[in-house]
Amino acid sequence: MNTTFLLMAQFNKAIVPLDQICKEYFGLESRTAKNYAKAGRLPVPAFRTSDSNKSTWMVNVTDLAEYLDKLRDTAKKDLISAA
Repeated sequence: MNTTFLLMAQFNKAIVPLDQICKEYFGLESRTAKNYAKAGRLPVPAFRTSDSNKSTWMVNVTDLAEYLDKLRDTAKKDLISAA
């Protein structure tokens, strides 16, 4: 199955708030994830939908899917080379 499609089915949208994915996919608490987003340190692009500092940080599920697929590919290569 396509990772992007599955994430879109999970969240019912193409753009998701960072708060909804930070713990599960990055292992970061919300506050830390927001600080990482502000510093450009997340493994995926994050953006705000307005110029306000209070606006929500968002992530495109396509970017998240690409990141997860790269992690999976690396894990597969490591497993094969260890065998």
